Amino acid sequence: MREREPRWARFTKAAVGDVGSEPAKRRRWRLRRHVEDLKRKLAAAHTEQAAAEPTHRADIRLLPAVVAAWATAAIAIAAPVSILLVWVIVLGGGMLVSTSVQWLVRNGSRGNGPKLSRTDRRPNGWRVPVAFVAASGPTVLLAGLCIFAVLLSAGLRIYTAANSPLELAVSDGSDWVLTLEVGTTPRTLDSANGPPIVTFDAFVVRASAHQRVLTGRMTVRVMADTSWAQLKPGDRADTAGRIAPAQARVKVSGILHPTTGPQSQAAAKGWAQRSLAAIRKAWVSAVHGVWDTHSKDTAGLLPGMVMGDRGGMNSELNDAMKTVGLTHLTAVSGANCTLVLASLMLALRSMRTPQLLAIGVSGAGLLVFVLLVGPDPSVLRAAVMGAMGAMAILSGRPKRVGALLSASILVLILADPWLAVDYAFILSVLATLGLHLVGRRCVGWLSVLMPLWLAQAVAIPLSAQLFCAPVIVLLQARLTPYTIPANMLAAPVVALVTTVGTLGMVSAAILPPVGALCAAISGSGAWWVGWVARTMSALPAASLPWPEGPQGVILMAVLNMAVLACLFSIVQTQRVAVLQTRLLGCIDHFVPKRFVFGVLVTLVAATTAWWTAAVLRL
Repeated sequence: MREREPRWARFTKAAVGDVGSEPAKRRRWRLRRHVEDLKRKLAAAHTEQAAAEPTHRADIRLLPAVVAAWATAAIAIAAPVSILLVWVIVLGGGMLVSTSVQWLVRNGSRGNGPKLSRTDRRPNGWRVPVAFVAASGPTVLLAGLCIFAVLLSAGLRIYTAANSPLELAVSDGSDWVLTLEVGTTPRTLDSANGPPIVTFDAFVVRASAHQRVLTGRMTVRVMADTSWAQLKPGDRADTAGRIAPAQARVKVSGILHPTTGPQSQAAAKGWAQRSLAAIRKAWVSAVHGVWDTHSKDTAGLLPGMVMGDRGGMNSELNDAMKTVGLTHLTAVSGANCTLVLASLMLALRSMRTPQLLAIGVSGAGLLVFVLLVGPDPSVLRAAVMGAMGAMAILSGRPKRVGALLSASILVLILADPWLAVDYAFILSVLATLGLHLVGRRCVGWLSVLMPLWLAQAVAIPLSAQLFCAPVIVLLQARLTPYTIPANMLAAPVVALVTTVGTLGMVSAAILPPVGALCAAISGSGAWWVGWVARTMSALPAASLPWPEGPQGVILMAVLNMAVLACLFSIVQTQRVAVLQTRLLGCIDHFVPKRFVFGVLVTLVAATTAWWTAAVLRL
């Protein structure tokens, strides 16, 4: 009786035939061919799936308008009024001509000429310029309108300042008795050659000298001693001093160095300002009441993380935060406003509140938050950026972040053209741009090397730092290797500190026990941030020297590009192989293969020598 074959043998015969009756070489060839067929089928299926998925590209329709408005603002804030007037006239005439050409092109293409075949309708020959003009018309018109609006905004402000009697009088270099209204929260700056300096922006509302009294509203930047640190936005004080002219591209009209301390102080007028000041004071008192006996760092850090008040932070903690790149947590940023708006929106929607009502209440809550922390220009900028980010997330269209970011930049620059040269605004835009452009790609690259949750935690600070680092070098010529790990460790508690701290700030004046409880909960997160800052700033090589100026920016940009290239080469091996082949093919036309290694070594040595000479300032 014939013995029955095992099941695995029957499956093998069905797949590759009767391998037992073939020579060994034939069997290997059939198996190899079968495996190759399977690989081709899998590759074809993967290609079809990738083609079927929609490709999401960055929305850059407003990018030309943003670039035009930003460049125009950076130039216009330092230009004379007469030049701005000429630009406005020329640009207005150019926009009129452009609109006329667009109208002629669009109406000419709708004429009753002979019918064209499909091949004749292709934009070849002379039809190419016409098609290009018709397609680029709206983009060019929008960019022109933005430039026109920026020129008008900057020109009107410069003209008003240049013809103000108050500014013309106090800018003559003589001493005046001045009445100031505080505009921004005073900040304490450490001075290398003397005592600390307090700086803030204020408005000169009254000036008197030699029996001459002038009133108005002139913006100045005050550089004073620590006796001015206790003033709050909206307070008024008298002093004496001489106002020096400000540098170009600075929003203020002059620099004031008071010769006296604040005299005849008066608190902010109006019940709304007094109420807001009382709420802030109650929150600070609740924080100090809970944490003064446990952690001085937490008592000084928590008000800064919630409402941007860094007056209670000591210099050692401030230096540690700077060393590890955590100072952005002590200022009201777009992330704080996004968390506040998103928390209110999600809480209202979870209670089945109608969408329009939820949006209105959330917007009102964000407005109250801005008023509580102080409506400084930086806070208003953060509120606009945060609102745009929250709209992109809550609307279910995160792919619109590019368009919303562009729209927010245009709104802010049109409202204040001096933001074009403001480092805080530039860093905010770069951080958001980094998250939008390479954030998701960094998550995909890093997820191959580590777990997904860790890749997401690393990708957020990494993508923001890679875009912001070249600009940070202009402010602080140091290399801080622990910035990304420090932000990773601090990120999980930022939402807790912001949301619970904001709730405590609102309730501290009304329900002190609730405010104290919120201070205790949110303070635990602030304590963790302070511990991370002090611990990581004490590690070896926490702050390394780096070149200053343009060469430092270029070297930092090269370093960041090298980091992205390393991540790309580790994960995308096939694409790297293709790029390498093409690059070597291009090099062969200029450099023989035997000299390629020497050229690479020379480039690396030259870059290293450049960096060393720049650091040592040779």
